[in-house]
Amino acid sequence: MPLIELKNVSVRYGEIEALRGVSLSVEAGEVVTLLGGNGAGKSTTLRAISGLTKPASGEIIFEGKSMTGLGPEEIVRLGIAHVPEGRRVFPGLTAHENIMLGASNRSGVSKDQIDQEADAMFDLFSDIRPFQHVLGWTLSGGQQQMVAVARGLMAKPKLLLLDEPSLGLAPVIVSKVFEIIKEIRRRGTTVLLVEQNARMGLSVADRGYVLETGRLVVTGKPDELWNNEDVRAAYLGGHARTAAKA
Repeated sequence: MPLIELKNVSVRYGEIEALRGVSLSVEAGEVVTLLGGNGAGKSTTLRAISGLTKPASGEIIFEGKSMTGLGPEEIVRLGIAHVPEGRRVFPGLTAHENIMLGASNRSGVSKDQIDQEADAMFDLFSDIRPFQHVLGWTLSGGQQQMVAVARGLMAKPKLLLLDEPSLGLAPVIVSKVFEIIKEIRRRGTTVLLVEQNARMGLSVADRGYVLETGRLVVTGKPDELWNNEDVRAAYLGGHARTAAKA
């Protein structure tokens, strides 16, 4: 049984059909990457899973149970955490305080325990340990991204949704972020990753799905997608074409 499964999910924004009958699944322990250009429906897929956007039709099943009608807070409590595009770090709070907020869905946990768990996050995100007491607005983009991912992990999710974690980051920081994704997976958290950088997205993935204008057009293992010339040219964009020529 997949950890999560989407069955013929469609999403509309007014007259625009952002997703058109998308069906996909993620097994426990996998990293699965969603690829596609701007407007393909990648972020909408994550928003539908996390309850931020209501599907017009179809069904989303988590651990064998339908999530139809559940709100975002209920979905977080099931074990799904969403790290949205743009990081959304709270500027008036320190990095440590931002990370602590990720545990707000967990009842019966003391503030001292949450504080200790947040501190332990700096073992995984060692680059930001020196900045744990610095206000969020003063952090660099890469530091904010690490804070956002750490905050998501504080929810103790079974499934972590990551939306464009490399967006706007320098290459050396992108490499560090993706090393952290590998470590998150090694520690047992399943990851559904949205990423426009096809090379990096597939480098950490067990499987990939390619979306185009709201439709799922192809799926496969990373090497299958890389070795398909039509897929590279039509769907994986400049990153893939450059890598293919290297």
